Amino acid sequence: MKKFSQFSKKIFALSLVGMLTVGVFTATASANLKVNQKDLKGLKTLLLQNYNSKIAEKLIDKNGKQSATGRYANTTPDGKVQWNVEKKYNVLSNVSEGISKNITLDGKKVSFPMKFSTLGQKYAKFANVDFSEFKQDMIPIIVENTKNKMKMLIIDTDPDGYSNLDYVGYKQKMILADLYEEGKNSICVGIDTNDKKIVGLVSGGAGIISKRDLKINGIGVGNTFNEMYAKFGAPAMVQKFKMQEEAYTTVGYQYLDKNGNMWFAYFSSYDNIIFNKKYVKTKPNVIAAINIYCYTNNK
Repeated sequence: MKKFSQFSKKIFALSLVGMLTVGVFTATASANLKVNQKDLKGLKTLLLQNYNSKIAEKLIDKNGKQSATGRYANTTPDGKVQWNVEKKYNVLSNVSEGISKNITLDGKKVSFPMKFSTLGQKYAKFANVDFSEFKQDMIPIIVENTKNKMKMLIIDTDPDGYSNLDYVGYKQKMILADLYEEGKNSICVGIDTNDKKIVGLVSGGAGIISKRDLKINGIGVGNTFNEMYAKFGAPAMVQKFKMQEEAYTTVGYQYLDKNGNMWFAYFSSYDNIIFNKKYVKTKPNVIAAINIYCYTNNK
């Protein structure tokens, strides 16, 4: 698909490190919702959280000696894809159907677009947020439900900057928001600012481990790239990223279904993850973050 590489790079260019704006302004979004702008103190608190140790166990290379062999290998068994080499692959957009099937969150099937309440009633109030009021000079933005203490973190308010597909006729304009429960990252959602519906889910990212278990056709955090390859086949691209403390590999798939809906899935392996407030080395080619997005053909 045209501009696929640029689109994927912009999504994964989001980083929680290095924000230098200062000052906090608090306003009421609606009943029980409080909006904090330029909330660097709140951002730091959310980043220095404790993570799900059971999930981390799947990723951490305790002795730092795990080599890229066996299930952790840099190359697929058929030798067609190398995970440690950045490359675009000539894959047709109608062959990766598997990324649109059997998407589950904590073992329950979900579909797009979805309402906040589909994630659970404790998330439902976030549907009352007026995302159109948020501007780029307000980030980082933290929206808190003062009743149940759920929080939403937004670090980019410009959908045109990385996820507006209007140039090919799709009207969704997506921003990403991390949802926090009891100070821990629960899940990240892609929100269509037009109707406040969720059009994407992200489990993990920026070295963070999300609490909720997102899987695509059984592939989730803790699986390897080769296990992913056995399920979905050749990807559209393999990309390498390095941003300050972060270095990671992202494998991207795309699929255009028979109804004209566009699907994008990204699986990322991080060299390090944040655990117990510090960066810890991970096993090679183990998936630490998953992104899945669906742009509905409503033309």
